[in-house]
Amino acid sequence: MSRAKELRHALGDSYSFQKFMSDREISRLRRQGPQHLEDTIAASLTVGCMKINAVLFQSDGSLRLGYDVYVKDSPGSSEWICFDCPSDRASLKEQDMLAVLDRIVSENGLSYTECCFEKLEGRQLKPYEKLQEDGK
Repeated sequence: MSRAKELRHALGDSYSFQKFMSDREISRLRRQGPQHLEDTIAASLTVGCMKINAVLFQSDGSLRLGYDVYVKDSPGSSEWICFDCPSDRASLKEQDMLAVLDRIVSENGLSYTECCFEKLEGRQLKPYEKLQEDGK
């Protein structure tokens, strides 16, 4: 069984691959060289508490394809936290994206199913209070 099928079977709905652009569309955009392209997600792979996006972005006047890796601070959280932007050659293929994600998980002691971060108790901020007229 392939690694993608293994994880898809184990994680069910927590495993998702979406491709938003084709290699042909990316090549066309690179040839045209759009002046004001915002960072654009070309493909996204979510595996439990980890996510990797293949992102098309502008750098040094040209379009490049790179990866952004995100984590959740708890499995049930709806928010993603940027963890890394590896310099691997980016691909829109699910297997390639999963290989990069597997490497990052392994190298950093992360998990697809559990939170690997220590919870830090921060100080609570009070609601904004108007300054008194005397300037205090």
